[in-house]
Amino acid sequence: MVIPNKGSITVLGKNINKNSEYRRHIDYLPQIANFPSNLKVKELITMIKDLRGSPSASEHLIELFKLEPFLDKKLGTLYGGTKQKVNILLTFMFDSPLIILDEPTSGLDPISLIRLKDLIQVQKNKGKTILITSHIMSFVEEISDEIVFLLEGEIYFKGTVSALKTKTKQPNFERAIASILIENHA
Repeated sequence: MVIPNKGSITVLGKNINKNSEYRRHIDYLPQIANFPSNLKVKELITMIKDLRGSPSASEHLIELFKLEPFLDKKLGTLYGGTKQKVNILLTFMFDSPLIILDEPTSGLDPISLIRLKDLIQVQKNKGKTILITSHIMSFVEEISDEIVFLLEGEIYFKGTVSALKTKTKQPNFERAIASILIENHA
């Protein structure tokens, strides 16, 4: 929504300046699911399918995250973890080459977390690019091929977890990230 005043942004090799078509190739999971509270879960799924106008895998995801009992419930009555599962369903039900996940583990129970990790791995195996923002270091370490550590808009590290541990001379990922924070905020 912000028009850049310098530089360029490309998505799938195409400049996105004054062209919103790129959005159809991105699936996005916001940190906080802010759904219309009066809609039922199945109504929201149908609405998003209609807006996107492309084939979806919603039935598989409904089964995977055990959402069948909630399909006729209004979104405003759902608890945080169930809302997050609906959020995940809406994100992964289309077959876009780029997926952006903002704090995807928020509110998930251990079984749903394992299912999310497996789902991410399946998408990675399909060659998709998945961008994840998270403060859960164990999740990042387990699921990421490459990390980019940003601090106040500046890149402090880009590479693999093992390269970060080597660079910082730290025994684990969490301490490696902490050492960057200490070094740049001391």
